[in-house]
Amino acid sequence: MEDMIKMLADAPEEQKLQMVTERVKMIAGQPDDLRVQSVKGMVIAISKLDSKKKGPFHGIRIKAIMNLSPEERMAMMVARAKAVPDLPEDVDKEDTMYVLQAVKEYPEEMQKAFMTGLTKAFDTAGIPMPVMS
Repeated sequence: MEDMIKMLADAPEEQKLQMVTERVKMIAGQPDDLRVQSVKGMVIAISKLDSKKKGPFHGIRIKAIMNLSPEERMAMMVARAKAVPDLPEDVDKEDTMYVLQAVKEYPEEMQKAFMTGLTKAFDTAGIPMPVMS
Protein backbone atom coordinates (compact mmCIF):
# COMPACT_ATOMS: atom_id res chain seq x y z
CA MET A 1 0.00 0.00 0.00
CA GLU A 2 2.77 2.43 0.97
CA ASP A 3 4.61 2.00 -2.35
CA MET A 4 1.40 2.51 -4.31
CA ILE A 5 0.54 5.69 -2.38
CA LYS A 6 4.07 7.09 -2.90
CA MET A 7 3.91 6.36 -6.63
CA LEU A 8 0.42 7.84 -7.02
CA ALA A 9 1.32 10.98 -5.08
CA ASP A 10 3.33 12.14 -8.11
CA ALA A 11 0.87 10.92 -10.76
CA PRO A 12 -1.33 13.29 -12.78
CA GLU A 13 -4.59 14.19 -11.00
CA GLU A 14 -6.87 12.19 -13.31
CA GLN A 15 -4.74 9.06 -13.07
CA LYS A 16 -4.49 9.44 -9.31
CA LEU A 17 -8.29 9.70 -8.97
CA GLN A 18 -8.87 6.70 -11.24
CA MET A 19 -6.37 4.49 -9.39
CA VAL A 20 -7.53 5.54 -5.91
CA THR A 21 -11.18 5.05 -6.93
CA GLU A 22 -10.39 1.53 -8.14
CA ARG A 23 -8.51 0.81 -4.92
CA VAL A 24 -11.20 2.09 -2.53
CA LYS A 25 -13.87 0.23 -4.53
CA MET A 26 -11.83 -2.97 -4.13
CA ILE A 27 -11.30 -2.28 -0.41
CA ALA A 28 -15.02 -1.61 0.10
CA GLY A 29 -15.74 -5.14 -1.19
CA GLN A 30 -13.31 -6.86 1.18
CA PRO A 31 -14.42 -8.78 4.29
CA ASP A 32 -14.81 -6.44 7.28
CA ASP A 33 -11.56 -7.23 9.15
CA LEU A 34 -9.46 -7.02 5.99
CA ARG A 35 -11.23 -3.78 4.96
CA VAL A 36 -10.33 -2.19 8.32
CA GLN A 37 -6.69 -3.23 7.90
CA SER A 38 -6.62 -1.90 4.32
CA VAL A 39 -8.09 1.45 5.35
CA LYS A 40 -5.63 1.66 8.24
CA GLY A 41 -2.77 0.91 5.83
CA MET A 42 -3.94 3.59 3.43
CA VAL A 43 -4.25 6.22 6.18
CA ILE A 44 -0.79 5.40 7.54
CA ALA A 45 0.75 5.40 4.04
CA ILE A 46 -0.75 8.81 3.25
CA SER A 47 0.53 10.14 6.60
CA LYS A 48 4.08 9.34 5.47
CA LEU A 49 3.85 11.52 2.36
CA ASP A 50 5.64 14.85 2.10
CA SER A 51 3.48 17.53 3.74
CA LYS A 52 2.84 19.22 0.36
CA LYS A 53 1.38 16.00 -1.04
CA LYS A 54 -0.75 14.92 1.92
CA GLY A 55 -3.56 17.44 1.59
CA PRO A 56 -4.12 16.90 -2.13
CA PHE A 57 -3.94 13.12 -1.69
CA HIS A 58 -6.54 13.19 1.07
CA GLY A 59 -8.73 15.27 -1.24
CA ILE A 60 -8.42 12.59 -3.94
CA ARG A 61 -9.18 9.85 -1.41
CA ILE A 62 -12.35 11.63 -0.26
CA LYS A 63 -13.41 12.34 -3.84
CA ALA A 64 -12.94 8.65 -4.68
CA ILE A 65 -14.98 7.59 -1.64
CA MET A 66 -17.72 10.10 -2.46
CA ASN A 67 -17.95 8.51 -5.94
CA LEU A 68 -18.72 5.07 -4.49
CA SER A 69 -22.22 3.67 -4.14
CA PRO A 70 -23.90 4.56 -0.81
CA GLU A 71 -23.28 1.01 0.47
CA GLU A 72 -19.61 1.05 -0.50
CA ARG A 73 -19.16 4.55 0.93
CA MET A 74 -20.68 3.46 4.26
CA ALA A 75 -18.47 0.34 4.31
CA MET A 76 -15.40 2.57 3.89
CA MET A 77 -16.57 5.03 6.57
CA VAL A 78 -17.29 2.23 9.05
CA ALA A 79 -13.88 0.70 8.33
CA ARG A 80 -12.21 4.08 8.92
CA ALA A 81 -14.08 4.42 12.22
CA LYS A 82 -13.07 0.89 13.27
CA ALA A 83 -9.43 1.68 12.42
CA VAL A 84 -9.30 4.55 14.96
CA PRO A 85 -8.10 2.44 17.94
CA ASP A 86 -5.28 0.94 15.84
CA LEU A 87 -3.98 4.24 14.44
CA PRO A 88 -1.38 6.41 16.16
CA GLU A 89 -3.29 9.34 17.67
CA ASP A 90 -1.36 11.96 15.69
CA VAL A 91 -2.04 10.12 12.41
CA ASP A 92 -5.75 9.82 13.24
CA LYS A 93 -6.04 13.52 14.13
CA GLU A 94 -4.15 14.63 11.04
CA ASP A 95 -6.27 12.39 8.80
CA THR A 96 -9.47 13.71 10.39
CA MET A 97 -8.32 17.29 9.84
CA TYR A 98 -7.54 16.66 6.16
CA VAL A 99 -10.85 14.84 5.64
CA LEU A 100 -12.79 17.77 7.11
CA GLN A 101 -10.86 20.24 4.94
CA ALA A 102 -11.61 18.16 1.84
CA VAL A 103 -15.30 17.83 2.68
CA LYS A 104 -15.61 21.61 3.18
CA GLU A 105 -14.88 21.99 -0.54
CA TYR A 106 -18.15 20.22 -1.39
CA PRO A 107 -21.58 21.88 -1.67
CA GLU A 108 -23.38 22.23 1.68
CA GLU A 109 -25.85 19.44 0.91
CA MET A 110 -23.01 16.97 0.24
CA GLN A 111 -21.20 18.14 3.38
CA LYS A 112 -24.29 17.42 5.48
CA ALA A 113 -24.76 14.01 3.85
CA PHE A 114 -21.10 13.15 4.47
CA MET A 115 -21.23 14.19 8.12
CA THR A 116 -24.51 12.31 8.67
CA GLY A 117 -22.92 9.24 7.10
CA LEU A 118 -19.81 9.66 9.21
CA THR A 119 -21.86 9.87 12.41
CA LYS A 120 -23.76 6.73 11.40
CA ALA A 121 -20.48 4.98 10.57
CA PHE A 122 -19.01 5.71 14.01
CA ASP A 123 -22.26 4.54 15.65
CA THR A 124 -22.18 1.33 13.58
CA ALA A 125 -18.52 0.78 14.49
CA GLY A 126 -19.24 1.39 18.18
CA ILE A 127 -16.45 3.98 18.29
CA PRO A 128 -16.94 7.42 19.88
CA MET A 129 -17.17 10.13 17.21
CA PRO A 130 -14.12 12.42 17.39
CA VAL A 131 -14.60 16.11 18.01
CA MET A 132 -14.95 17.78 14.63
CA SER A 133 -13.84 21.40 14.62
